[in-house]
Amino acid sequence: MYSDLMDSFSIFLRSAFALYIVYVGYQFTMNKKEGKDSQDIFITSILVSAVYVFAFETSGYYNYVIKPAFGLLEDILTFILSKVQEASSYLGKPAETDYFSDVTNITQLFTALDMMFLEFMKTCKGLLPSGWKMFNPLLLVDVFAILMLILAYGAMYCCFVFMFIMSYFLMWLLFYVGGIVLILGCFKETRGIFFSWAKMLFNYALVAIFTALVVAVCYAGISQSVYKMTTYDTTMLNFTADFLGLFVWCFICFAITLKTPDLAAGLTNAMAGSTSGIAGALSMGGGKAAAMSAGLGTMHGKGIGALATKAGQMTGVVPHGRSATQRLKDRLGIKN
Repeated sequence: MYSDLMDSFSIFLRSAFALYIVYVGYQFTMNKKEGKDSQDIFITSILVSAVYVFAFETSGYYNYVIKPAFGLLEDILTFILSKVQEASSYLGKPAETDYFSDVTNITQLFTALDMMFLEFMKTCKGLLPSGWKMFNPLLLVDVFAILMLILAYGAMYCCFVFMFIMSYFLMWLLFYVGGIVLILGCFKETRGIFFSWAKMLFNYALVAIFTALVVAVCYAGISQSVYKMTTYDTTMLNFTADFLGLFVWCFICFAITLKTPDLAAGLTNAMAGSTSGIAGALSMGGGKAAAMSAGLGTMHGKGIGALATKAGQMTGVVPHGRSATQRLKDRLGIKN
């Protein structure tokens, strides 16, 4: 994992590790630390030594942490997709097409969506009017409907690809810096960085799982609608359950896929990374702006009150900041 890093910075890293061991030995030799402090330093030195050898000097971090983690993620995805496939088997398989193959892992899901998109585009091309018929106002409605279908399917597919690939990429990025984070986790002062790193890693893993689950559930309905559209024997679009079914399934899949980062963030207590995160940032900014406006209004009101009191003192209307009613009560001997 860090072989290239060690080729370039091995002298620096090994020197830093040796200096740390010398520093710890000096602390114990000179009795600089006693009691619980000495125990903490001793335990920290053992952890740093083990993590340094495990992550940097050997390939243990890659073989026993990264590979099993991604293997576990793939096993979870395979289990979920196979169970969704079994649950949706009641819909039947109307024809032996490329995109109606069994989807039991993430690679088959991507392949099925690609093949189904190609079949869908061929169907839409066959439904489009040609030649002078394009200028028929009634046929323009069909053109608009087909374009809406293409946009809905494209938005759903792009959202799924973006969410899933983003999660995998960020997991690899976090694992790549994980060796340094593990070193920081050995120290009490920087242990919070390790916990934040682990929380983010678990969050992106859940995003990938939820995204694949949502698309797998919606895949059965989308594939049925696409298949029915391919069976049209005319060039006219059928504005019935086929059209509405495909549009609604794509829209539902797109909307729920956007919410998968929020679902993962709710379980890991992390920051949401989808549309609600943007909305939350905007609302936070609006709240701060409102608070600032209220503060400016309060300061403005206090300034006006102070100026009015000063003016009253100068004109004798409100001497020493007292009102006329208060002056009358003082003369008559009335107490509040």
